[in-house]
Parts: sequence; structure tokens; C-alpha cells
Amino acid sequence: MTIPSNPLFLHRANGDGAILCASPAMRQAVARARQFAATDLSVLLVGETGTGKELFARAIHHWSGRRGPLVDVNCGALPRDMVEGILFGHRRGAFTGAVEDAPGLIEEAHGGTLFLDEVGSLPRDSQVKLLRVLDSGEVRRLRDSRTRRVAFRTIAAAQADVAARIATGDFRRDLFQRLAGLVIELAPLAQRAEDLTLLAAAFARRLGATLGEGVAAVLHRYTWPGNVRELQAAVTRAARLATGSVISAAALAEAIALGAPGPITIPVPLDGDEEERERLIAVYRAHGGNARLTASALGISRATFYRRARDLGVSLDAVREAIRTSVWS
Repeated sequence: MTIPSNPLFLHRANGDGAILCASPAMRQAVARARQFAATDLSVLLVGETGTGKELFARAIHHWSGRRGPLVDVNCGALPRDMVEGILFGHRRGAFTGAVEDAPGLIEEAHGGTLFLDEVGSLPRDSQVKLLRVLDSGEVRRLRDSRTRRVAFRTIAAAQADVAARIATGDFRRDLFQRLAGLVIELAPLAQRAEDLTLLAAAFARRLGATLGEGVAAVLHRYTWPGNVRELQAAVTRAARLATGSVISAAALAEAIALGAPGPITIPVPLDGDEEERERLIAVYRAHGGNARLTASALGISRATFYRRARDLGVSLDAVREAIRTSVWS
């Protein structure tokens, strides 16, 4: 079984694999995904665009050990008048251009995994027919009187506003319940500060580049509304802007601005910021992750300590986790 090349998924020679992350939220999501990967439960991945739903679907399929294929269906990109023919298949003559019988993507997933990305985009009548297939394990092609048995695992992905879509009736509640054997929420990158530098470094390595001093502070001074997808694009632009193979803080700040939806300015760390950052981390660790004692030792107020940590790109949660596990890199 092969997994498409992705710097966020580490595929080891022994067949094992791991999603690249450090934040507690993502670690918990990965743990749940691995815990239930080998079951037949449907999985619903919920999160903003760019948070890694497709990555999780591939990883869960890999960890499940299923021999069949992973069939990826972007429901939001399906032509509205062809949804059912693409999903359920058709008989010859079912519509103009149907010159022969053809299986749908659901049949192609037999023995494997069906990944329904943007599942809430399916028309309501198609949602009803999909629910029937999931409940019965049978699929009927368009204009066909015969049903065919299908066995597959379903992974679906929906935007974070899925509850609102159910409330308005755009997404059927019964289909949601059928898909939500296990719900895994993927937090936006803005809530996963510990992952920022880790992921940026991985993207840079794939481009043959490294991150220079001050880059961590720049990463933490932006909110990343486009999540991991936006981060990857920014690092790619920064590698092109960089002089040599080291991405500077200035190059990354410019790269972020070039991809932002409106004019923005990302402050670039001044000389000495990196030294202050390392000192702040060292003192915080020396005081066991206690902000009050750290602020006192540094001779500043606790509010100032928190503000400087934020400005310097220091994730206090990550430091506390490192203290707890005695691992810091």
C-alpha cells in the first residue's frame, strides 16, 4: 500500500507511519485516528479548509490495513447534473453520452475506503441515495434494476460550520449521524502554535532550504487564515525570495504579504530578539513553566512576560509540554 508523497506524513520502511505534528490538539486527533483506523466505523473529519482533512483520510486508510483502494471524491467539484452517475454508476443509454455500462466511484471503493471530501456539498436528493447505500450496502446504477453489493469504509470531511448546515437543512441530519461513527475535529493552525515551525521546516526541507533566525517569530505574528495550505504556499514563495538556501525572517514576512488577501505588514524581529527568545525559554523552563516565577526572575510583570513570549514567537504550551515529557528540540 502506498501513500502519496507528503512532508506531513512520515512513511517508514516497516510500513508504519505518523502525521507530523507537535500540538496537543493534533496529537489527540492522531491518537483517535490510529485507535479507530482498523475498525469499520465511519469517520467524519471536521475542520476549516487547509487543516489537513485529506491528509488524515489517507493516513487512516493506510493504518486500517485495507487492501482495496482509497477512492477520493471531492463532492464540491462534482457537476451537479452528473453527481449520481459519477457516484453510483450508470447503464448504457442512461443519459446522452452513456455509450456503455460503467461503475460509479462507490463501486470502485469496494474492499477499500471511500473518502467523501466536502460531503455537505452534495445535493439533498443525492444525500438521500448515499444514505441508502450506506445503510443497505447495496448500490444501484442509474437506469439499472439490478443492485450490487458493496463493502467499503467511509471517511467524510466537512467544514467547521457543519452544525449550521444541519440546522438550515442543507446537510441531512440522518446522513450526518450515519457518517459520524467517529468525529475528529481538526483545529485551525492559529490554535496549533506548536506546529508552525515544525511544519514550516518540513516544507522548507522539501525545497532544499532551511529556516533562518527570526523565522519562528514571524510565523507566530500571523494568523494563517488559510491554515496549513497557506503556510506551505508562503514557505514556497519565501524559498524563491531567499538569497541562497536559508529562508530569512524578512523573506518569509514578504512571502506572507504576497499571498495575503489584503495589504498587511509582518514585523520582522530585530537583532537580539533570538537571544531574548532563547533566554525567555530557558528561564521559563528553569522555573518549571510557572509564568509568575519566570516574570519575577526576568524583572517584568506577568502581562509583559506573556506579551513578549507572543511577540518572540514562543509557544508557552509547547515549552510546558517539553518540560512534561523532558523532550525539547
